[in-house]
Amino acid sequence: MVVRNLLRRKMRTLLTIFGIAVGVAAVVALGALAEGFVEGYSAIAGGSGADLLVVQDEALDIVFSAVDQQVAERVAALPGVDRVTGMIYTYAATENTPYFIVYGYDPQGFAIDHFKIVDGHALSSPDATRGGKPVILGRSAAEDFEKDIGDTFHVYESAYRVVGIYETGEPFEDGAAVIRLEDAQAVSGKPQQVNAFLLKLRPGADVDQLRQRIERRFEELTASTSADFAQEQDMLQYVYVFSWSVSLIAVVIGGVGVMNTVLMSVFERTREFGVLRAVGWRPLRILLMVLSESLLISLVGGAAGALLGVAGVRAVGTVPGVSGFLPSRIPPSTLGQGFAVALGLGVIGGAFPAWKASRLLPAEAMRSEGGTVNAPQNVPSTALRNVLRQPTRTVLTIIGIGIALMAIVLLGAMGDGLVETVGGMAGGLGAQLVGMEAGGSIDLSKIDQDVVQRIGTMPGVRAAEGFLTGYTSVEGLPFFVVFGYRPRGLAIREYRIVEGEPLRTNRQMIIGRVAAENLNLEVGDTMRLFDRAFRIVGIYETGVSFQDGGGVVTLRDAQRLFGQPNKVSFFGVWLEDRDQAEAVIQRVETRFPEVDLSRASAFTEDVSDLQAMEGMTWGISLMALVVGGLGMMNTMVMSVFERTREIGVLRALGWRRFRVLWMILRESVSLTLLGGLGGSLVGVLLGVLLNNVPLIEGWMQMRYSVGLFAQAFGTALALGIVGGLYPAWWAANLRPVEALRYE
Repeated sequence: MVVRNLLRRKMRTLLTIFGIAVGVAAVVALGALAEGFVEGYSAIAGGSGADLLVVQDEALDIVFSAVDQQVAERVAALPGVDRVTGMIYTYAATENTPYFIVYGYDPQGFAIDHFKIVDGHALSSPDATRGGKPVILGRSAAEDFEKDIGDTFHVYESAYRVVGIYETGEPFEDGAAVIRLEDAQAVSGKPQQVNAFLLKLRPGADVDQLRQRIERRFEELTASTSADFAQEQDMLQYVYVFSWSVSLIAVVIGGVGVMNTVLMSVFERTREFGVLRAVGWRPLRILLMVLSESLLISLVGGAAGALLGVAGVRAVGTVPGVSGFLPSRIPPSTLGQGFAVALGLGVIGGAFPAWKASRLLPAEAMRSEGGTVNAPQNVPSTALRNVLRQPTRTVLTIIGIGIALMAIVLLGAMGDGLVETVGGMAGGLGAQLVGMEAGGSIDLSKIDQDVVQRIGTMPGVRAAEGFLTGYTSVEGLPFFVVFGYRPRGLAIREYRIVEGEPLRTNRQMIIGRVAAENLNLEVGDTMRLFDRAFRIVGIYETGVSFQDGGGVVTLRDAQRLFGQPNKVSFFGVWLEDRDQAEAVIQRVETRFPEVDLSRASAFTEDVSDLQAMEGMTWGISLMALVVGGLGMMNTMVMSVFERTREIGVLRALGWRRFRVLWMILRESVSLTLLGGLGGSLVGVLLGVLLNNVPLIEGWMQMRYSVGLFAQAFGTALALGIVGGLYPAWWAANLRPVEALRYE
């Protein structure tokens, strides 16, 4: 009976299943991404055979950790330590891929042994160093980039010779490259530094006791067991929050669709429920029947969504450089989460309709007209009057559309805020041109100071100056950005001191107004960064949240903190003649291909991180729109079915097909515009609330523009047209005689 009831309205059931499937697919795909990172970080720890990993304390992630390589000897001398080897883990640009994983290991260390060579030579082979800097590629990376033994592989602007291909069984490693430790230190800009020490202990050594001893003796370090390492990385927590936040959007829209479908089914079958109650069915039996229908729809949608999610993960895995971030197989737990979400949608979406059906009184139910509702007469708009025939369905549809549009507005505001933040940071230098590492990520850009100094002597350049950025966590804030500037340089002049005095020497700090308020710090207080104490001498304002939520130390102090001596992250160029900007850019990039230089006003256009952010934003928005659009189409199809006889009458009275089509499209567009208005308002409200969260406030501010709202309402309009087009076409093509006989 449950299946038969659902098949009464095949189109409605099918569209609801599709909506649930997209939501579950998002849960599965994003869950797989999170699991891929967990697997990868676990492989870094456990795959090497290390018992303990030692990284820089308070580092936001292992990729930002910087530990002095010379500390290895002191760690190795501790009781219970058998062997110590350093490693580099970083991301680099290569072969049109901005985020490619590169590992650096000592070829003679124990940790590199688990990279099993299946073709060619290991890095420790005497033949490896002949013919240039050697690299070994994972099997997946070699296939993605179509590389073989002897081929050239570029990491940034440096050429490496492929000497071997390896397999470990871990996608995070098999989709990456391994180079010698000293080469990786150059790539990451950390000479004589490593991201982590891997420790192998002697048999019988007490792991916990040794971990505590390391942290007591070396205040700047923290030690983790291989089993706990992945869960202690802050970045993984952010990945989990992101994946579940995005999934929640699709899930909520899907849940609204389920409730809408089941409610309409109950409404249409009111008389039937009255008959069942009259012949002896108890309320519990009716409740279970309706709930079973909801659960069946959700579980079928969950199965389809799981398959769709798996297919999506496999498709994305074929993109070069992406396969390493995905798990070797989608864990049963991730698929279980997808089915759990589907089950939850069935229960939550069906609970109220089932309760409503079970509470119907037999006499009243049998007098019901079975779904026929007259249009309200006090509404001036014909389109609104028609969609309000079923107010519950209309409200649920508007909610679904509103959530989709809210996601677009909120994500768009976040993207615009990030672009404004990066652009404000670049423009705030006061320089006409701004440069960074060619093809690199904003977070990992590094350039030799010597290069910046040489650029400063080139024709047409009045001055060139670099600054460094780094990230850490401090008590009270999980994310804190540190800037390093020359105290008497040109760029630091843009930091307007509003309290105290400017930065003058090492071990001093000026702190942004937002950071000072969030951390309750004042001039004269002391702030610790890693193992160093800095005295706050001033509080500044720039108007850029990314800067006002951080702190500024001298360039030399920043280089020491983040293990990047003689390096800067970005640099500004002051011109003698602004009209010569393009000529200077061309000369600089020709002479120094390792840097990208652009006008300060156009800096954000070429940043790969922002391009990736924009693509991700559109992907999430598209997902929300697909789910919302399916709900929209479902609603309009049901509206047309209910009014088939009415449409037949209109056709019999002389209405042309185009007039019927236009009527249905207007109703569809009215719904989406109402949803767009409500979703936009909620998106703005959430953005205002997020702007006051300390973590967000110190990083970026949501920015709303006329263009963003125009985009949102243009999307709502398009969604109304697309969602209503098929129902409108179907209605317009009804034959009057058949429509009038429709039951």
